[in-house]
Amino acid sequence: MSPFRKYFSAVVIAALTITLSGINANALGSAGSCISNSAGVLLGPLGSPAAEGPTGRDDDFTNLSIDGGIVASSNGLSTSPAVKIFKNTVENVGPTDDAFIITAPSIPADFRVEISTDFGDHYTPIDSSSYSITIPIAYRASSAFFVRVTAPTGLKILTAYDTVIRATSTIDPTVTNATIDRLYAGFIRVEATTKLTGGAQTIEAAASGSEIEITITFTNISSANGNGNSLLTAYDVVISENGFAAPNNWGATTDHIVGASDNHGGRIIGDREGSSWLTDIVTSLDAGQSGVFKFKRRIK
Repeated sequence: MSPFRKYFSAVVIAALTITLSGINANALGSAGSCISNSAGVLLGPLGSPAAEGPTGRDDDFTNLSIDGGIVASSNGLSTSPAVKIFKNTVENVGPTDDAFIITAPSIPADFRVEISTDFGDHYTPIDSSSYSITIPIAYRASSAFFVRVTAPTGLKILTAYDTVIRATSTIDPTVTNATIDRLYAGFIRVEATTKLTGGAQTIEAAASGSEIEITITFTNISSANGNGNSLLTAYDVVISENGFAAPNNWGATTDHIVGASDNHGGRIIGDREGSSWLTDIVTSLDAGQSGVFKFKRRIK
């Protein structure tokens, strides 16, 4: 069997690695309200209580991710717990002073959720059935609060886990607004494919001198639809492929063809004759964005 069958798979390159040196949440602006004649409330990301999600005022969101150093086991599950602090703002848009009950009607299985109204000095645990806190807010005023989410191990990577936070008026309990505090178990997906550019249909049949083109697509899978939401941007995404790192062996069985490219403007290191290790550094990748990194090898 040709060694390329295993190590130049049509699905992934076996030793492909990726690291992130930083992530960032950034906000936009929007407007909207949930009101009656006697009360009104907005709840959303920090500084953006009027945010709107893909379908309306109750699915706006704040996106965070387990840190870029996420360690995944071979079955694609996270191997360590994670703690993230979300920041939300609730605003009184009713005609008078009010107090708002903050609840978490939906929490992912085995997650722990706590809320702080004093900027993280103290936290109160809440759950989806019984516990809550109440925040009094004067007419046309707003208040920020923190939501500390503790995630267990064993999260499926590249998956979003939503905690729904809801504010309910004590003057008019029919007046509510919800927001989503969304935790990703990693949010950069990397997929690699290979293609023979010579006449052979399979790698086994490829003769010496045949060329193999490797295409690596990287995507920020985090949600971006809506207005005023807190989005995830990845900074300094590093995609690295080493032809001598087990189980790869193509560093010894192919030669590099100069001309690697990245259509997202990444900085490519190692694109030179004799190279067996290429690295692509992508400065930033916004929510929903993707790019393509390509390079070629010639069979010896």
